[in-house]
Amino acid sequence: MERIISLLFISTKFFILFLMSYLPFNTVNKKHLLKNYLEEAGGSFIKIGQIIALRVNILPKEYSIELLDLFDHVKPFSYKEVEIIYKKEFGTTPDKIFKVFEKIPFASASFGQVHAAKLTNGKIVAVKVQRPDIRELVYADFFVIKLVIAILSIFIKIDGLSWSNFFKEFKHWTIEELDYHIEANNSQEIYDNAIHSNNITIPKIYHKLSTDNILVQDYIDGVPLSRILKEIRKGNMDIDKLEKIGINVKLGIENLVHEMTRQYFFGTSFHADPHPGNVLIMDKGKIGLIDFGIVGNPAPNRYAFRHFLKAAAQNKFEETGYYFISFAGEELERMITNAFPTSTKYNHVDKIMKILAKDFQNKMNKTVMKIRVDLTDMKIDYTLMILQVLKTVQKYKIKLPDQLISFLRALSIIGFLAKELDSSFSLTKLVNSFFEKYSEESFPTLDVTSIPYRRMSREEALERLNNWIIYLMETEPELYHSISDYVTNYKK
Repeated sequence: MERIISLLFISTKFFILFLMSYLPFNTVNKKHLLKNYLEEAGGSFIKIGQIIALRVNILPKEYSIELLDLFDHVKPFSYKEVEIIYKKEFGTTPDKIFKVFEKIPFASASFGQVHAAKLTNGKIVAVKVQRPDIRELVYADFFVIKLVIAILSIFIKIDGLSWSNFFKEFKHWTIEELDYHIEANNSQEIYDNAIHSNNITIPKIYHKLSTDNILVQDYIDGVPLSRILKEIRKGNMDIDKLEKIGINVKLGIENLVHEMTRQYFFGTSFHADPHPGNVLIMDKGKIGLIDFGIVGNPAPNRYAFRHFLKAAAQNKFEETGYYFISFAGEELERMITNAFPTSTKYNHVDKIMKILAKDFQNKMNKTVMKIRVDLTDMKIDYTLMILQVLKTVQKYKIKLPDQLISFLRALSIIGFLAKELDSSFSLTKLVNSFFEKYSEESFPTLDVTSIPYRRMSREEALERLNNWIIYLMETEPELYHSISDYVTNYKK
């Protein structure tokens, strides 16, 4: 209740300041006002500000530039509070554990701040300390955010996902971000997977010096993408000037796309939150990834999705439709297969799946061509492109795996950042170059993410099939007739 009262007070104060900004001779800077409000509200509101900063057509450019500070320049808490946390976790202060511990943090974000330190062996490390009482604040924020979302869902609809699903995912990931033990384990897994890569650096974790409120890892020397993006948006820098001083942004983005895609197809987990504060551009285009509070796992049937992504990047829409149905329509195919008698030859089921694939191919052909024009003109970003694809998918009553949506979202974030840095950037070109770099034989032959086939009763399958066909009749008449005609002819 105290947190809710505090948020009401902060909101009222800044609303008054906002009104005052319209008065003559006012000294209120509107673009600072939003950032200061989110910063003072703290907790989950800073995370929301980070999301807004990365979306086009939500705020004017000068506002989103200001919000970039929320990635690593949030107001820090005092060193005295750091000492209190250390005494609680280790029974002593940082200066007794480290050879050197910088009292002033070099980065401060929504849930914690980062101090430079030196181990007794001289190794330089980054020490992330969680904000005091942040968990209590965040849980109170959930109540307020859920209430706001309930109101928004009445008046505003969003494509591709529901407000309730957005909140559910936001809550789940936020809770995991608050436990540094989870982040340490996530980081270790990706570190082990990337240890032989020459284009990426993952910080080593010092588990014996880490707790659920403190995380110690190797210090990575690089320039945060958030700082680069802010300077470019301000007009102080461009990618050519940056390259002259040794910061190869284009190569860095290429390495980032390749690494994220490699993690998905070759590893057991991937960095699912590559926002500009978590990506460092290092010497010669090498990238550093930090903050593994949010990771994703590959979805089942990576083989079919790999061929889908490759075909989509190459504009091979016929193959795109086939492979899409192969991985996304597994549940639908199971329903149709179980609805037919077990003596039915598979080619009858396959025929229905091909009808769906052809329909998806035609829809995506029209959708993607329009989207790419809008991407070139920066009327939309890659996130909206993904949402348009999801909207198309929903027409078939197909639910994509959550793991896959997480990966597509991560790619869309990278695409947005790259487009802001370089208007000529093409995500599809980099995806193509990834598949050129890795031969077909190099991919894992065993798909460890696959799940066993589970048969349903024919009675249940028939009921679901009838409901699905009725749904198509109401929403997709042309597809309904194709499916219905085939099923009717088969019964004859």
